Amino acid sequence: MTHRIQIIGDELMGVGGEAATLFSELLLCEYPTRPLQFAISTSVRYPLSTVIARAPGDIFGKLAERIVLGLGLHELRQVANAENVFAAYRTLVEEILSKTTSVLYLLTIPQQALPECGSEVLAFNQKLRELDDANRIHVLDFASHVERFEQDQLQRGKFARSLFDSNHIPTSLCTTLLGLFIEHRIFNTKKESENGF
Repeated sequence: MTHRIQIIGDELMGVGGEAATLFSELLLCEYPTRPLQFAISTSVRYPLSTVIARAPGDIFGKLAERIVLGLGLHELRQVANAENVFAAYRTLVEEILSKTTSVLYLLTIPQQALPECGSEVLAFNQKLRELDDANRIHVLDFASHVERFEQDQLQRGKFARSLFDSNHIPTSLCTTLLGLFIEHRIFNTKKESENGF
């Protein structure tokens, strides 16, 4: 459906999907006259293979014009293998592209969310970036955004606030940062600019 945005995320979006909710509220506050609708499927706690199996009802049936995917972190925590997780992720992306006309926005994962498997997160993000075709697939590089934010935070010294707690769970600051990041980026791609939305 035109102007429907679907958000599908795991704990990258926060324990209860706070970043997705904030993103939708920011858009509605900033553009109160736009005919926007949201389908938010957050807190996905099952394998990507299950996301694929449930896609006909959970994704294709939503008829979203734009789909934001914040997935991969949950599965990386389970299997710690970027190659395997990315293979399932790519299958999901290919299924969505073949069964819908949706534009996809893929979020990279900050290393701070899974520091014990930092090299796997880096490898996963690199593979994700390679999917960007500047047409129907846009990678929103939240991992790099977090790095820049933390560099800026270092200037505050001991007053800097953490984006992740001691268990590597996103703090409210992190989910706010992510919600703002998506809101600032989703309508700033080349394709969206050409469409005048």
